Amino acid sequence: MKKKNDDEISNHHDMKNELFFLKDILKYKSDIQEHDMKEGKSYLKGNATIEYHNTKVEADYIEFNWKNGDLYAKSKEKSFFLQKENQQYFFRTIHWNLNKEIGEAKNFFFKGKHHIVMAHDILKRKEDILMKKVIYTSDPFFLEKKDNFPDFYLKTDNLKYSSSKEYIFSGPIFFYLYRVPMPIFFPFLYMPIKKLNQPSSSGIMYPKFGIQNKKIYMEDIGLFFPISNFLNFKMNASIYNPDTWKIKTKIEYKLKKYNDHGLINFDYQNMSSKQKNYLFQWEHNSDFKSNSEIKFNANVNYDNIFLYNKNENFSYINIRKKFSNYLWFMDIYMIQNQNKKEIKFLIPELILHTKNVLFNDKKNFFLSQVNMENRFHFNNSIDLQKVKYFHSRLLFNHNMNMTAYFPFFYPYLRISSKILYQDFYVWNSPDFHISTFQKMDFSTNIVSIPFYNILKFKNTVLLKHRIQPILSFHIKYFPPVFYNVKNHFEKRINLIFNNDWIIKNPWNGVVDSSCEKIKIIKEINSSFIVDQNFIKWEKFQIMGDTDLTKNLKIKYKAGINFGKEKKENNMVYFDFSFSSHYNINFFSMKNEFQKKGKNRYDYFFFDQNNYAKYSIPLNLTIDFHSNYENNWNENQLFQTLLSLNGSVNITKYWKISFHTDYDLLKNKIIFSNIIFDRDLRSFEMSFNWIKNSSWSFFIGLKDPNFRNIIQYNSKKS
Repeated sequence: MKKKNDDEISNHHDMKNELFFLKDILKYKSDIQEHDMKEGKSYLKGNATIEYHNTKVEADYIEFNWKNGDLYAKSKEKSFFLQKENQQYFFRTIHWNLNKEIGEAKNFFFKGKHHIVMAHDILKRKEDILMKKVIYTSDPFFLEKKDNFPDFYLKTDNLKYSSSKEYIFSGPIFFYLYRVPMPIFFPFLYMPIKKLNQPSSSGIMYPKFGIQNKKIYMEDIGLFFPISNFLNFKMNASIYNPDTWKIKTKIEYKLKKYNDHGLINFDYQNMSSKQKNYLFQWEHNSDFKSNSEIKFNANVNYDNIFLYNKNENFSYINIRKKFSNYLWFMDIYMIQNQNKKEIKFLIPELILHTKNVLFNDKKNFFLSQVNMENRFHFNNSIDLQKVKYFHSRLLFNHNMNMTAYFPFFYPYLRISSKILYQDFYVWNSPDFHISTFQKMDFSTNIVSIPFYNILKFKNTVLLKHRIQPILSFHIKYFPPVFYNVKNHFEKRINLIFNNDWIIKNPWNGVVDSSCEKIKIIKEINSSFIVDQNFIKWEKFQIMGDTDLTKNLKIKYKAGINFGKEKKENNMVYFDFSFSSHYNINFFSMKNEFQKKGKNRYDYFFFDQNNYAKYSIPLNLTIDFHSNYENNWNENQLFQTLLSLNGSVNITKYWKISFHTDYDLLKNKIIFSNIIFDRDLRSFEMSFNWIKNSSWSFFIGLKDPNFRNIIQYNSKKS
């Protein structure tokens, strides 16, 4: 044997120490291990595993160079590669550098949450990944390993993923249905990884196709790209026919210094050779803080013929400033009204709102509970109409509200008092008409503690009744400006009874803490008007709601309004409704159904006579609503509607949803809607029909990435 010199022995010990040191950051195991100290390599055979930082490799054979980080692995089936965020990547063979994170592999397979990507070859260089012969599918049966082949998939020969610019770009994309090529393809695919509202994202929006009134239309084809770090541009177009098309543009911006962000929209629609529609929209939001808090918000809309809002458009610009104990508002409004053919401006509107505690004496309980609020409101409104009509109005309104809370005969009674003073002034132009209005409200509520009454029946049923009376006095005073002397005061008394019924364990013999609360009579409200001579009954009302059973709820309200002068003005009314909800499973599987069969992807159980049995779940809600109003010798209203809402799964993949409103008095259906849904593995299909109104048919991919691209949509109104 040749004797080793000192240098060889020293190098041998250094490599051995380096291998032991590497074990602290690299974990490995296998059935058979071989280490070449001179080359700096480890050979792992049989159930081999290497863990290095955030990377884990499992294979039948692994060759690892712990000097430069090169790794070579292969497996009879597929290698297992676990990387960041617990994402799993499968390979047949892989040649990778763990330090530089570059390399190449064969038979790539990646399973996401809702999709699978497969590639014959994969090559990673720096920040780009190149793939060859790539297949993409989102078939749920293939993802759940219920089938060996996907029913629908996309295929391309070349694909590039850029992690620095964060996009995916590919060559021609071909579509396959049950491994048969379809007459559909994309010349290329460009897909950003980031969301569209992020400034650095850019890409192309693929259109959505459909059929309406036997004509093919295309919606939302466009592009988006960043103008700068603070501006993002988006534009899309829709074409329905040569005379009907529209273009939408959007610019999103963000001012980093003040945390301001907003958008500018301009939509243009061509309806015919004579009709052009457009909409301008500006939205801005900010919330920046200095010594005081200031908020600036804007939402400006201008629609030349009310393309989107049929009745009116509402625009505003407002500033909010908050101080220690008050708020200051400044607003500018513009309201377009299509029916009146007018535009109304409020320039400006100023509001000052203050709230103070008048007495901050914690020792004196009565004085510490007195609060005061003031609200000063000023605005100047201008009305413009197309008939050359101009009207201006200047308004000033002041509200002062004082409240006080204190006990009375503590703890049996609690009193709350409120005083409201209101000033109202209006100057109208060009007729120079001035209107003024003043009012004072005095109200006092006396609230009692709840009274209880408990009844027991054979120690099995415990019934508790709780009632809480509230007595309210209300006085309105009108200064003698527009009112006669007799009408200076309006005095009213309200008597309210709040009711609760509580039942404990009504169907078993043990009384414990579990209980069911039922409001049979929720409130009894009686109102009186105090005249100079005597008290007149103004109205009487009873309302309540209760859960009779787990699935049955009832709600009602009934009362009578007494006229001030003539009995013929009295009105009797009631409003009654109940709602019942059921979850029923027809033909639920029983133990006697032992025989099991399969028809494609549906499973059935068979009884002794070989009849197929399968569960049919039904979800049903029944709503009954009836209301009645009778003004004696005048109008009378009586409506009674029965509504059915629900869904039923006639098979595992077929679902029918329905909604029907039936008028019991007119004996006819006033609204009916039926929806059929079918699960087609990678696709979904639905048919929506509304009685005497419209219908629509849709079939498309479930995959959200391609749902709007691959679909058939037909509708008719």
